[in-house]
Amino acid sequence: MFFQQLINGLMLGSTYSLIAIGYTLVLGLLQMINLAHGDVFMVGAFLGLTFAYLGIPLYLSLILAMVGAGIMGILVERFCFRPLKKAHFLGPLVSTIAFGILLQNVGTQIWGSEPSRYPQTAEIAQFHLGPVVVSSIQIIILITSLALMAGLDMFIRRTRMGRAMRATSEGQVNASLLGVDPDRVISFTFFSSGALAGVAGVLTALVYLQITPFIGIRQGLIGIVAMVIGGLGNVRGAMIAGLLLGIIEVMNDAYFTAGYRDIIIFGIFFIFIVFKPEGLFGAFKKET
Repeated sequence: MFFQQLINGLMLGSTYSLIAIGYTLVLGLLQMINLAHGDVFMVGAFLGLTFAYLGIPLYLSLILAMVGAGIMGILVERFCFRPLKKAHFLGPLVSTIAFGILLQNVGTQIWGSEPSRYPQTAEIAQFHLGPVVVSSIQIIILITSLALMAGLDMFIRRTRMGRAMRATSEGQVNASLLGVDPDRVISFTFFSSGALAGVAGVLTALVYLQITPFIGIRQGLIGIVAMVIGGLGNVRGAMIAGLLLGIIEVMNDAYFTAGYRDIIIFGIFFIFIVFKPEGLFGAFKKET
């Protein structure tokens, strides 16, 4: 029972990690939070749903949802952040809230407010590992999420664009002096953030089977919780914290009651905010 729930928790937590990483990338670069991120996640989930209804294979639906949500991330940056560079720091924050509400209403008009069910596009196989049963969908979710997380970590640390992202996080003026185009880096970061949210949306739709245009509200908040617990701006911390939150949520549902789920998660969030604001792994330390 315990190991079965552990697998379920890792599967759910991996989607939380992808959402949290998206928040973390933007925060580390601009020191601002994109509160429309949860609704970009929702758009990704419905894009995947739409492609699935069109008969497009799951792997291709994931790629298309990544691209679509990535483009949405760029739109968030262009309309909510770039025009407000010199505004009060609350300006971009409030504008992303408005943009998120706009996406919710557009989603309601396109896909309706009633729960939409994700179609079963392939036969689900069950694998028995002793007392633990793992489905092919769970394997797909875990492998996809972990591969993206590992790939992103290597990308940030070992590629030219990754170094440009780290340089821009030090300061846009200094980055420009080093030959980096900050606007290009920021656009790429928002695209990456949105793409991760899009993948998380499709994978979450596979987990919950039913989604609504308002699914991004709670998932977005959970992503913020994971970001804070892992350490503000710490990408690896966000990955681990998201996995931990998934395990905590599933264990609570298995051994207690689902009614305590949000009390526990947001209670932990409150404890970290008050007593350990640097998170489990510390805030991101700028590399030189």
